[in-house]
Amino acid sequence: MSVTKRILVGALTGALLVMIFSIVLGASPAAATPKTTIVFWHAMRGVNAAVLQELANQFERENPQYHVDLKFVGSSNPQWGNDYSALYRGLLEGLATHHPPDVAQVYENWTTQLIDYGYVVPVQDYFNRSPRFSPADAADIVPVFRKAVSYDGKIWTLPFNKSIYVLYYNADMLASRGVAVPSTWDEFRNAARTLADPGRGIFGVSLTPNVDVLGHYMYSWGGDFVSGTRAVFNSPLGVAALQYWVDLINVDHSALPSFNPMAPFVNGKAGMYIYSTAVYSYLSHKVPFKLGMAPMPTAPGRSPRVQFAGTNLALFKTTPQRQAAGWKFIRFLSSREATVLWALKTGYLPIRESAIKSTAYQDWLARNAQYRAAALNILNNGCVQPKVSAWESIRGIIDDAMFAAISRRVTVQEALNQAVSMSNDLIRKILGDSSH
Repeated sequence: MSVTKRILVGALTGALLVMIFSIVLGASPAAATPKTTIVFWHAMRGVNAAVLQELANQFERENPQYHVDLKFVGSSNPQWGNDYSALYRGLLEGLATHHPPDVAQVYENWTTQLIDYGYVVPVQDYFNRSPRFSPADAADIVPVFRKAVSYDGKIWTLPFNKSIYVLYYNADMLASRGVAVPSTWDEFRNAARTLADPGRGIFGVSLTPNVDVLGHYMYSWGGDFVSGTRAVFNSPLGVAALQYWVDLINVDHSALPSFNPMAPFVNGKAGMYIYSTAVYSYLSHKVPFKLGMAPMPTAPGRSPRVQFAGTNLALFKTTPQRQAAGWKFIRFLSSREATVLWALKTGYLPIRESAIKSTAYQDWLARNAQYRAAALNILNNGCVQPKVSAWESIRGIIDDAMFAAISRRVTVQEALNQAVSMSNDLIRKILGDSSH
């Protein structure tokens, strides 16, 4: 072989080896192209976290140029901590240090604050960009959810893990005591009294005395926590609402206050439990008795008015490239197909009318008729808590007032008067208004 041929063969052999090693090691030019990472902060645990990961995986398969980094920013103490409070603090810290996520779960009042500080971008600004969110898509969002995510006529976030409060009950216990499922607050109190047997450690209902519990009674009678920018929950209706729960605990001894009210219900120590539809799937597989589910008690002669729970998806102000990527993931999670899968596997409500009407979801409702009656049929009667910036702090103030009243350190009126005074001071400071 000539010198020229030996050089040519050697060069070809070297090139061939490089190609082989590139293929084996995955170092091809296409594989080396970096993916765009979408950072999503959430507070989902257990089954919900698993389903969220399933959706992220599906998004990545359909959009191989992206990687979704799901970051749990909930409490480090799953038993006593509050995951959403931890997420809220995490968001504020991330924004203060200029390290925001691309997308995160947010409540309506958080959104108000984030808008005021200029930290989020309205998703409606992206509706006409790829992937498009058409007027038909916007109209397909369940009306009460669409209203909740709208501020001054513009849609700033899109609903995600939405649920509505319902009454769970131990159907076996109610049947054995001859107790009918209550539909009004008077019936609820009577049912709790009948079910309770404190000597045996049995209670009619287990609950956490907090702002949500106070709201159940107050909203059903047409009340509210805030009017405009003024806290008003020390009204006669607010007093009656708090007195109702104080009496169940201290007079009737039929309600068990607990930081973990699900546990006594699951363990057969409480006949009723109020929480949102978010735990329906979990309870269906967890309780050792026949699980009942009914609409929240209402005020006689009034249409149901029931609190929603759950968060929405916010797009944070970062860079045009990151915002465009974040929008793609929000658009995917808000699609008909994704919300059907999310609802079927978690118990959260579908956010689209078309998802509710889908064959898969209607088949599921046919197998879960009590869910339809307790949640879907009440959907248009739902309401969200105040969207004022100070609401996250006011929630804590109200919780403290409830504990003070239940422990009888102060009267119900005194507890609420002090809480309203503190709340209005806080609202004024946030709004920069010292005229009141």
